[in-house]
Amino acid sequence: MTFSEAMTYIQGYQKSGKPVHDLSRIQALLEALGNPQEQLQVVHIAGTNGKGSVTAFCAGAATAAGFRTGTLTSPFIRHYTDRIQIDGRDIPPEALCRFCEQVQACPVSQDCSQFEITFAIALLWFVEQKCDLVVLETGIGGLLDATNVIKKPLVCAITSVSFDHMALLGNTLTEIAAQKAGIIKSGCPVVLSTDNPMDVVCLVQDTAKRKNAQLVIPNMQDCRIVSETLEEIVFQYHSFTYTLHMSGRHQVYNAMTAIEVIRFLGMHGYLITAATANEAFSKVRVPARTEVLRKNPTVLLDGGHNQAGVMALAELLKHAGTKPIHGICGMISTKDYATACRILGDVLDTVTCVDDFVHHAVPRETLAACFENHAEVHTAPSLQQAYETALAQAKADGGMVVICGSLYLASEVLQQSDTAEDHTML
Repeated sequence: MTFSEAMTYIQGYQKSGKPVHDLSRIQALLEALGNPQEQLQVVHIAGTNGKGSVTAFCAGAATAAGFRTGTLTSPFIRHYTDRIQIDGRDIPPEALCRFCEQVQACPVSQDCSQFEITFAIALLWFVEQKCDLVVLETGIGGLLDATNVIKKPLVCAITSVSFDHMALLGNTLTEIAAQKAGIIKSGCPVVLSTDNPMDVVCLVQDTAKRKNAQLVIPNMQDCRIVSETLEEIVFQYHSFTYTLHMSGRHQVYNAMTAIEVIRFLGMHGYLITAATANEAFSKVRVPARTEVLRKNPTVLLDGGHNQAGVMALAELLKHAGTKPIHGICGMISTKDYATACRILGDVLDTVTCVDDFVHHAVPRETLAACFENHAEVHTAPSLQQAYETALAQAKADGGMVVICGSLYLASEVLQQSDTAEDHTML
């Protein structure tokens, strides 16, 4: 099987597949493959926002401490293989092809989803490469997510919980939180991000108590923000100073969650000092999470696409210290784009709406109507044209450019940037 054939095989599956009511489908596939998940030591992470950042912080620190660490994240940003990594390196095409053949040979794989196929491939590679530790990020939810076949993770983490994927997870925060809390296992410690509302906290507390799982929620009284810019945030937690190069207060919450996960890992023999963690944290840059693509003028890329993600970006921009802010916005039709536009419209001075980055994007005129009465709004037939116009404006008036609204849009920006001759942008 060639790499092209492997990708055709993987893309032949629906992303979510048919609805599931239990884990029997993924269990059947993994059993046919020899249950590779039972040979791995796992950190399991669920949540609406922040999963990718917490995964990156935990994995980066473990790798820096000398532990061979695998990660599974979703979705991919630049290309499919970047969602399956060991020590920050993508799965090689040769390995992907080999494991695709192995999965394809299992008759039960025909009924699986693309995520389940991806999960199985990742597990096989992690076992072959003798990973010391694996950090798994759920796909959607937790209770019925394929990754929940892990019977006894070393520690679980639940990041910020908010509204997203309501058709699958429920229409209230409590319903959504119940799905996320489904990853909590009997006797397994769990860390809950400090920025969750009380109804989420209560639900997780009840679940942890019922399952006799130790619950830790980082205390903001133990944290102090030392300094904050668009490119760096310095904070103290339990008297140790950490430096992040992903901006926004939400990244401090994510880092605090990771610190508590690392503390639990130490109880299992994974000794990671605060100094090692800080060194690793300072190097973490998750693509499309408040990512600075260039300076003079500043171009910021953010893939936040639900209410909480957009609010985190808006809060960051309120304190950015640069005006005017020229936005380029595109969203997909399955998201609550009207609410997102209202939130962004309060911080963007101008916004240009685009829809050429994915087939199910909200039509640019529809999106533009949502920004009326909130910001000076325009539309552009292409992302390229919108960027050139916004960049010229920012150069002329000393402002900045913010590209936001969708991970699909962010992925398109990064892919175009990768192929550009100057490797800076589009």
